[in-house]
Amino acid sequence: MASFTRPNRDSEIKARYALAVLRVAQPADRATAARLVRGLARDLPHPEERREIAALHFAAIEAFELLTEGLLVSAAESAWKKAFAAASKWLGAVERN
Repeated sequence: MASFTRPNRDSEIKARYALAVLRVAQPADRATAARLVRGLARDLPHPEERREIAALHFAAIEAFELLTEGLLVSAAESAWKKAFAAASKWLGAVERN
């Protein structure tokens, strides 16, 4: 029997995972960091996620995509800050609900 995760628990797990991956990726070389962050951008919200949480998840995905693009051409320091901020905001909203 398959185990299914509630949408808010799914989002909490994904947001925590995203922050962990960002922490691991940041000191890595740019190519490795870009591959790790690109993986975060491919993980979409749960189909039954609340609109507010899904919007924050999509905002984080956008920040991850921008960071990935930035890593391919430069150090992308401001993109790191935006990605961490977006993931933190997403997690904060999940934890409040």
